[in-house]
This record gives sequence, structure tokens and C-alpha cells, in this order.
Amino acid sequence: MKRAVEVLGSQTNLAKKLGCTPQNVQRMCSTGHVPGKHVLRIEAATGVSRSLLRPDLYPESPPTMTQTIPSTATQHSSPRVAVNPSSTGGEPV
Repeated sequence: MKRAVEVLGSQTNLAKKLGCTPQNVQRMCSTGHVPGKHVLRIEAATGVSRSLLRPDLYPESPPTMTQTIPSTATQHSSPRVAVNPSSTGGEPV
């Protein structure tokens, strides 16, 4: 919540974006609890990730394959035949 307030400049500005009172925002800041109905609006207005605001509702997603495998990784082709010739009834091509 602190980061969201910093991005918008004040608790009052955040309250205006959320359509609630500044006291409501102050309560969220002091308790650290963000009601679920405000999470997506805060993320849209400030860029603060929903998984940081409410990790219980929006857990961080696991990394994708492109994030896991470095872009410098290369494919290695094997000189072996991919299919056993005995299963196709013929010789390797």
C-alpha cells in the first residue's frame, strides 16, 4: 500500500481513484489489509502488482518456460535417428 500511495502522491489521491474515503485508504495502509474489491483498481492506477497487495487472492504465477530457459540456450541435434527403424518396417532415411 505504501508504494501505491507513493505512486499517486497521497492517500487522498488514491482514495479518489478508488472511489472511497481517505480514511478508508488510511486504514488499509495502517493494517496492510486491502479489500479484494480494491486490488485490481489499485493495480491499474499504480502498477503495484496484485500479488503484492493480496498474495492470498493472487499468488505469484510460476515462471513460464521462456523465463526459465535462458535465451542463450541452444538446441542440440542428435545424429541418432529419432525412430527405431524396426518399428517402421524399414531402414532409416
